[in-house]
Amino acid sequence: MAEKRNKGFNETKRKFIVSLKKRPHNIPLCMMAIAFIVYSFNLTKVSNTTAVINRPYMGLCEFVIMLFSILAFVCFLNAYPKRQKPILPMVILLYLLQVIIIAADFMYLKRIQEGLKSIEITSARMFIPKAQSMLTVHIILVIITVVLIALIPVLGKLLNRIDTSVALTENKDVSIELTDEG
Repeated sequence: MAEKRNKGFNETKRKFIVSLKKRPHNIPLCMMAIAFIVYSFNLTKVSNTTAVINRPYMGLCEFVIMLFSILAFVCFLNAYPKRQKPILPMVILLYLLQVIIIAADFMYLKRIQEGLKSIEITSARMFIPKAQSMLTVHIILVIITVVLIALIPVLGKLLNRIDTSVALTENKDVSIELTDEG
């Protein structure tokens, strides 16, 4: 019984690797989704930080990060169509969007640093340091995404080196006889 479960797990793992071999661009797409989820789930902390500190362009940075994250998904899906070569203008636009997201994150962090000079962090304002650390994590995740996008050809070649062929077992007991009865 355990052997069947292990065989099923190995088959699932093999199918997963085969799907990655066909579409290695799914790796940076997953990383992009993780970065988006991290930012989206912490958006309340960012909004509260904007309301408390209220420096110029903080709300705009928050809006740009969210909007361009969504647009980056659209660009990514259009840049890497199924069974076709990547569309270069969309890839360039994707890089541009990612760079703008990183710049907006840095600008927002700078505004927080400026605002912390005049605001005291109390227990009611603990969301500000949490927003700072989340933005730092978001910057790191977006940078990893950009690196993975640049490495898609290398990832494809590395994945193609993995042997995913299935070993067929021979059954010598089975014999097929063809007769001409007609």
